[in-house]
Amino acid sequence: MTATGQALALVGALCATIAASALYLRRVAMPRPPVGRFTRSDIAVMAVVLMTLPLVYLHLPGTVVGVVFGTVFTAACGTGLAPLTGGRVAAATAVALGALVVASGLARWDPLHIVCGDLLLVLAVIAVTNLWAQTGMTAAQVAALAVVLAPYDLLATGLSSVTADLVRHVSGTPFTPLLTIAGGGSTIAAGLGDCLMLVLWPLVATKAYGRRAGWCGALAGLAVVGVVLHGAVTGWLHGGVPLLTPLGPCIGAQYLFWRSRHGTERRTRQWRGAADPAPAGRPASAWADALAAASRADRRTYPAGTWLAVDAGAVVGTGAFPGAARRAGREAGHPGPPVVIAVPPGDAP
Repeated sequence: MTATGQALALVGALCATIAASALYLRRVAMPRPPVGRFTRSDIAVMAVVLMTLPLVYLHLPGTVVGVVFGTVFTAACGTGLAPLTGGRVAAATAVALGALVVASGLARWDPLHIVCGDLLLVLAVIAVTNLWAQTGMTAAQVAALAVVLAPYDLLATGLSSVTADLVRHVSGTPFTPLLTIAGGGSTIAAGLGDCLMLVLWPLVATKAYGRRAGWCGALAGLAVVGVVLHGAVTGWLHGGVPLLTPLGPCIGAQYLFWRSRHGTERRTRQWRGAADPAPAGRPASAWADALAAASRADRRTYPAGTWLAVDAGAVVGTGAFPGAARRAGREAGHPGPPVVIAVPPGDAP
């Protein structure tokens, strides 16, 4: 594969990751963890952690760093799959995929190792970005994080060898924080941080300002990637390229534009109420029936947070998470796709 082909393949992989994340956001409601919403201090701490972790990793054995990445990727993959398949199936799938990454790496089956590693990383990115977007991270916070990380990426990747040293440090381990395209004896890759920011911004932009903002965020991010990769392929950019350096200001400018047009951004609860009433392609009446069934559910039988599978206005299955409720509905003899919704908070009658 030529360098141009590798660059196009990487852009395609990033495009597919963004599309899959947006589809997940549209169709799957992740269980909300028992924590509050993101605050400015949370974003500041996150920025500090992201900037200091590479330096910490460089002082740890490469094997330990690989285990950390493998554990994080596998756990995130299981978290993202749980609402779709149920917790046990999701955990088994994530562990099996992680084990396949390890086995193919130890056996030196490079094509299989790269494909499985990329798939695990993509699933983890989809899960993490949706978790952040659905649990209240705002467009302002993401824009601030992107702007703060832009000069750091220039320093760590473009003006020093911190990022390159980290990549070399973990290169001998099965798990690396890179979305990699290999071919023709060379590789081209996007870092984990680049992938997270490219995917996260369109999600929160959609939540805050609507689908048009999300589409623009995705296209603008991919355009930045395309320009940077073109520079790397043609030779006017050399070595590690700090992708977040141009991407951060791009995200910040988009946020200022959409804020000037729409004013205050929508919160998560407002977004869920204002989103298309049939995000899974079902008629609006089905969602209205599901909302009514959830609102009138007996809290002694169905405590707040219980997931209900509703078909034709009737509860056909319940569970602690969406996948379990959907599976219970199938086992009860309702093979059609029910609407899955959580019982809202409320006092027991």
